[in-house]
Amino acid sequence: MKEMAGPSEWYRALRQQLRQARWADPLRESAMAGRLRKWTEHLTGAVVAACEAVGWAAVARGHLAEVLPVPRQEYLAVDVMAFPPADRPGWRWPVAAFELENRPDLDAISYSVWKISVVRSAWGSVFCYRREFDEIGDLLRALTDGVMDRLFRPARPKHVVFPPLLLVVGTRSRAEDFPDGFFKPYLWDSTASQFRQLW
Repeated sequence: MKEMAGPSEWYRALRQQLRQARWADPLRESAMAGRLRKWTEHLTGAVVAACEAVGWAAVARGHLAEVLPVPRQEYLAVDVMAFPPADRPGWRWPVAAFELENRPDLDAISYSVWKISVVRSAWGSVFCYRREFDEIGDLLRALTDGVMDRLFRPARPKHVVFPPLLLVVGTRSRAEDFPDGFFKPYLWDSTASQFRQLW
């Protein structure tokens, strides 16, 4: 069922979108030039298109969809929210929530990870940016120690299963190998308490 697409299926849809020149060229160019606001704007369009490709309606700045009785371009200050298809607007849970963090500082990225982790949806994703590929390992360790362990380890009931969290890190060091060398997806493994590369 399309509305139940998980992180892997959705990310495959995103990769297909990112291979299209309308997203690939401006994303690569804005990353190489360090224009991260533009990077976020183009990435928002690609994320919305991937949501639509798996059959969801997505809401984001510049992408109004009448999914709830109060139409907005952004709900709960979350960059992109995806909802299951419906014949008419009505109150319902989002199936996925996405934050697209263009600030490179760790506190900003940590806040986005925390924010998406506490939003109630089937799963969530945070996109962030690192200038060089070899900075990703330090980022994953910092997010694990500073955010994820604090959220998921203390007093975690054994019967509670947390929704998946997909972290996608963009770099400009391998922009020539776009999108696979540029975007690296990691899924939070709550059993092992670490981020694992999606593939």
